[in-house]
Amino acid sequence: MTVKRLRERQAEATREQLVTVARELFVEQGFAATAIDEIVQRAGLAKGALYHHFSGKDALFKAVYDAVLDETAEAVMAAALAESHPWDAVRAGLSAFLDACLRPDFRRIVIIDSVGVMAANSWEGGLEGVELPMLRVVLTPLVVSGALPGVAVDPLAHVALGGLYGSALYITRAADPQAARAEAETVLDVVLRGVRAVAAE
Repeated sequence: MTVKRLRERQAEATREQLVTVARELFVEQGFAATAIDEIVQRAGLAKGALYHHFSGKDALFKAVYDAVLDETAEAVMAAALAESHPWDAVRAGLSAFLDACLRPDFRRIVIIDSVGVMAANSWEGGLEGVELPMLRVVLTPLVVSGALPGVAVDPLAHVALGGLYGSALYITRAADPQAARAEAETVLDVVLRGVRAVAAE
């Protein structure tokens, strides 16, 4: 292994350590209450190591946000792709998203803190860099199969995204997130049944 490659691996490990520790602290305390000094202390690193990889706490938050969203998208797509029928795939994928809404990291980082942090920063891709591609994967088979005549993938994905984030907010703000998730899934099933009935006419 070359010295350059070893340094690259060490740098990657340092970056991953910072993201992991920041993720833990953001979930425990929230973005605003977490200090950079606390992150580097728990990570066992110098402050310079953080600034070598990130311009500041906001940029580190973005890396954590991306990691949480990437994991969620992978789970949603895996659930959808495990089903052979397009409608079952949509139901499984959207249900997997509702499951994510019960995770403390998703609720705190994606739903609660991201709005304030990301509103103050114009990162390219905005809030749709992961979600829309994920929904396109899940919803495209419905459109391609002709199950939704006259409906295009892009508007369908955008409307679905709005519904999913509305569900996520409802679950996150609920006194009983498990009960709220069950209620959201009941609504999801009613909507899917209605759409299927209209599409079949």
